[in-house]
Amino acid sequence: MAARTGVHVEGLRETVRRLEALGVDVQDLKDAFGAISRDVVTEAQALVPVDSGALRGAIRPAKTKNKAVVRAGTASRTPYAGVINYGWPSRGIPATGFLTTPANADPDGKVRAIEANLTDLIRRHNLT
Repeated sequence: MAARTGVHVEGLRETVRRLEALGVDVQDLKDAFGAISRDVVTEAQALVPVDSGALRGAIRPAKTKNKAVVRAGTASRTPYAGVINYGWPSRGIPATGFLTTPANADPDGKVRAIEANLTDLIRRHNLT
């Protein structure tokens, strides 16, 4: 399994659970986190080395209700995604960080985006 990367927000899961209990739709939560994922996808697609373009096309946001997730590669078409991102020194393949670099960039901005998206959901559902 690849190393986890990115930003961790303490208490976020509990906040999401409470929002669900108050009637916020799961799809709304997925959309709130998806916005952050889509930004990382755009940045990763700009950084990934391109040979055939298959790996660039295999960078995608995952729809989750309590975190922003970006996946790269597939087992069948682009199983080399991890090698391209993390490198393989014994084989002379340098790490590019095409995915980890944007995932780790501007953690404060990502936290602000999460806060803004959840605040918007709270207002739209009149939960203030």
